[in-house]
Amino acid sequence: MGTDCHVVVRATPATDGTDAAALAERGEQRVADLESLWSRFVPTSDTSRLNAAGGSPVAVDQSTIDLLRRADEARSATRGWFDPFLGAALVELGYDRTFEDVADPGRGAGPDEPSTNGPSQLERPAIGEPLRTPSPLGLDDAARTASLRGGVAFDPGGIGKGHAADVVSAELIRAGAVGVLVNLGGDLRVRGSNDADSWRIDVRNPFDESLDPVVEVGLVDAGLATSSPLKRRWHTPDGRAAHHILDPRNAAPAVIELAAITVVAPDAATAEMLTTAVALAGPVHGAALLSHHRAQAWAVALDGRVGPV
Repeated sequence: MGTDCHVVVRATPATDGTDAAALAERGEQRVADLESLWSRFVPTSDTSRLNAAGGSPVAVDQSTIDLLRRADEARSATRGWFDPFLGAALVELGYDRTFEDVADPGRGAGPDEPSTNGPSQLERPAIGEPLRTPSPLGLDDAARTASLRGGVAFDPGGIGKGHAADVVSAELIRAGAVGVLVNLGGDLRVRGSNDADSWRIDVRNPFDESLDPVVEVGLVDAGLATSSPLKRRWHTPDGRAAHHILDPRNAAPAVIELAAITVVAPDAATAEMLTTAVALAGPVHGAALLSHHRAQAWAVALDGRVGPV
């Protein structure tokens, strides 16, 4: 999934045969298995085969069906501000390989602003307006197949890590863990108990991770995600600066006047979708989204100030 994986497990003494280290290893392997199914950079993955099918149904794993449904629900729940079906635009912008291969250390994530088609000048729709386009996704649960409208590609990068953290943490609790933290590059889910009343999470400074955390959060059975346009930045084949947060109105890198946004929500997939949706929708519509999903958020401004959204 293009990031680090940390699995922390608390288990009772061996009276029930549960071993925390074994469960943690099991969780890490499960994350790797999901990556092999979902990554758009693995040619044999369900995602890659689905994107290459040209609209034809593709047999996929049940976990992929679940992820696709969750992603489509997230698109609907955010009125399209979060859109996981912009994979074709990312490829066109040059993000067609893993980020390590796309990033240009020589030009890197400098201060230059990503080139866009002017999304900051587009009128923002009211949060209650319906989606402007129907879902491009087709699912057949009985046949366990998925299809996408021709020309559309699924990009699990905006929700896959959170959904994986939700899935793996639930599986480990069912397997006997007392408490679990699954952290995939800062997008994480906690369940059960830690050695204190909550799991304490430090959110790193987006400008310099060696500085003090910008937010310290105590979580109890919740998800947390952080997104920043400063991290995954690269230059397109024709030399334009770009980042991975696309405006769904024009499929171009969005103009986002924030350094980072962190969301705490009931689960990690919801937190992930809201980091994108709130950043794009702006403070008024973003606050409505947060309230609707029983979430809270903190933003880091470009001048370094930190405050609630």
